[in-house]
Amino acid sequence: MRSNNKHTMEELKNYILMYLHDGMSFKVLSEEYGLLLSYIAFNQKVLRFQEHDISGIQPSVNSTHYSSELKKLVILEHVEEGIPVTSIVSM
Repeated sequence: MRSNNKHTMEELKNYILMYLHDGMSFKVLSEEYGLLLSYIAFNQKVLRFQEHDISGIQPSVNSTHYSSELKKLVILEHVEEGIPVTSIVSM
């Protein structure tokens, strides 16, 4: 669904298109259409959309979740072999 995003990609795209093509103001989008983003966050999305189309507003696919197994491996290499953590992470 939405994860921690306030709007789905389709909703956000529709808000941006209403703003750019229909000339609706941020205030109208917020008060009458339910836009939940701040003015600054919305404008950043609009600028990224204008520059990169839909790919500019898609959430990052980079995962910062590391498995317990990987964490243990990093700790073992650091403690047992004396390898600096930054070296292990950049491998």
